Amino acid sequence: MKKILPYLHPFLFALYPIFELRNFNIAYVDSAALVRPMLLSLLCTALIWIVLRLFTREWQKSGILTTLIVIVFFSYGHVYLQIQVALGETIRHRYLLLIFGTLFAFAVWFVFWRMKNPQTLVNFLTVTGAFLALFSAARSVQHDVMTYLLAREARTAMEAAQEKADSSIIGERPDIYIILLDAHTSAYALEKYFNYDESAFTKKLEGLGFYVAQCAQSNYPVTKLSVTSTFYADYHREETLFPLYSSLVVETLRSQGYRVVTFENRSNGHFSFAEDVRLSRNQLLAGKVDLTGGLSEFEFKLLETSLARLALDFPALIPGFDAAQQKETEYYEHYQQTYFILKELKRLPEEIKEPKLVFAHFLVPHPPFIFTPDGKFYWNENEVDGYLSNVEFIDSQITDSIAEIIAKSKVPPVIILMGDHGPSGVPSKDNPQLRMSILNAYYVNDAAKADLYPTITPVNSFRVVFNNYFGADYPLLKDVAYHTGTPADFRRKNIVKNTCQITR
Repeated sequence: MKKILPYLHPFLFALYPIFELRNFNIAYVDSAALVRPMLLSLLCTALIWIVLRLFTREWQKSGILTTLIVIVFFSYGHVYLQIQVALGETIRHRYLLLIFGTLFAFAVWFVFWRMKNPQTLVNFLTVTGAFLALFSAARSVQHDVMTYLLAREARTAMEAAQEKADSSIIGERPDIYIILLDAHTSAYALEKYFNYDESAFTKKLEGLGFYVAQCAQSNYPVTKLSVTSTFYADYHREETLFPLYSSLVVETLRSQGYRVVTFENRSNGHFSFAEDVRLSRNQLLAGKVDLTGGLSEFEFKLLETSLARLALDFPALIPGFDAAQQKETEYYEHYQQTYFILKELKRLPEEIKEPKLVFAHFLVPHPPFIFTPDGKFYWNENEVDGYLSNVEFIDSQITDSIAEIIAKSKVPPVIILMGDHGPSGVPSKDNPQLRMSILNAYYVNDAAKADLYPTITPVNSFRVVFNNYFGADYPLLKDVAYHTGTPADFRRKNIVKNTCQITR
């Protein structure tokens, strides 16, 4: 072990930034997203060390130099962004490169010409690297282990509930679908702010039997807060983001013998459902790890926070590297995932016979704006036209999937079709009223419909469902739209008054 330890520090420093970036975004990054960056980081570190060893013919000093290169590579983008935050404007790369280059040259000079005994520095780097990497990895693993243990506990409880439940009663339980169209605003807001007529979509939903809440608002302006408050059927009262596997909705339905079904999409890891089934277009390693596809959101963030951001800012620096092409590859995977979810939704009533809670999260009409109205792939960078094209596409597709769900379900299902907040990626139209206006439509029985109203917000959705389907007696909460996007703002009164006026 003493012989091995001095050779570990470059690899420890190569892993630490990846784990730490994941920890900073742990609510949004699945552990599977780390596999490819870690493998690539370790491989590149090994290659750099081997090349330096060939030139220096000295393992210890070439190892120190390798660690310095790794530190420079992964810290450059962070320093660049912090300077931008501090000064309010970006620093020119030439100046920052000069600073980094000067410091690096001084370090090289010191290591190769002034350092007599490199073992002391090797020991320091090994201990420091081990502390940073292991502590960061432990935080990441702790999150995943807790998720796994709670998932196993939830599955055990579900199996016990299924064994005790009367099968004839379970057979009468409706499947429950939450279909989230990310960033889909209301028909009222589309007409007011975009001069876009969505009445045909509204009429089609009503023709299928939906109640459309024409003046619905979201309770929060960001996905994480909006969705968690929907599943907890309550407002956030603490400065934390709750996991969905322990939410009122998931725990209640599991106790009634329901299975939880979700879908893979490009925002995997945003929510911890401890699902029983995750349907994936790419079933490689249970749909969790993809070593061959385009760059993920996490991988792009790694590039932006490292020296590799030079390639993003100046594509001509690396022959053959095209950041736009890499992003388009990622977007095309998102394009295919969207069609996969649309297709699988139609099959679910017959594929999974048990009562099920299905969460289908479509990242449409949320950017990237890659759908033409007729469903072709086209990366539209015009914010307004792109958003409306995505709206027109998903409106035309989702009603077909819903119609098949209804037709194939032996027991009439419960379907909540909702947006989580208003438009994203459309800064020219951004304002609190638009941001909080959402699509909110319900396919429920007549008793539940009687409790619905035009301004209902998602925090009350499952209170209505549980009261009318499971004999609960949850009082409806006051509908409030908090224009707050961070946990620290939960208790602030940034309330957006609902100014929607029904036109019919």
